[in-house]
Amino acid sequence: MTSEPAPRSVTVDAELLRNVSAETTLYTLTRPLAVIAYTALLAAAILNGIVLSIIGGSDEERARTLTWTLLAIIALIIASMFFTRASVRRAISTAMPSGTRISVVVGEDALRLASKRGVSEMPYSTFAGIRVGRHAAVLRLSGQSVVTAIPRVLLSDADIATLRAKI
Repeated sequence: MTSEPAPRSVTVDAELLRNVSAETTLYTLTRPLAVIAYTALLAAAILNGIVLSIIGGSDEERARTLTWTLLAIIALIIASMFFTRASVRRAISTAMPSGTRISVVVGEDALRLASKRGVSEMPYSTFAGIRVGRHAAVLRLSGQSVVTAIPRVLLSDADIATLRAKI
């Protein structure tokens, strides 16, 4: 019988929440579908700007419409990034409230996360991918766009190697 490794734990503070949230937001904004969407919006803004510069002052009503369209596209890009950041921050703060103690065990067959909200034991088959950054390991769930973020401080290099081998 193999003994389960001891859990690593940390108390969540504002800095940990900020760092894990920032890294998870970056992961979310750089997913292929998000990159395609932002590229399309940026291309639309550039095209709109080109058309606006060509029209110039020749047709004032059309120029005004193009200007408002350009501003709307830019506002949409910025608002969507802020919304993503706020959603990620809210989800992480809910899963790991500030001031609580969280722990992780990288077991033989599953990952076990414990926090104030309870214990989650997730088999490695639950995950489709992992990206490890400076402050967080972001694990993408299979068949979904949902992720689980684990503070990097809870994972040793051996844990990371195990996660990469199992996922």
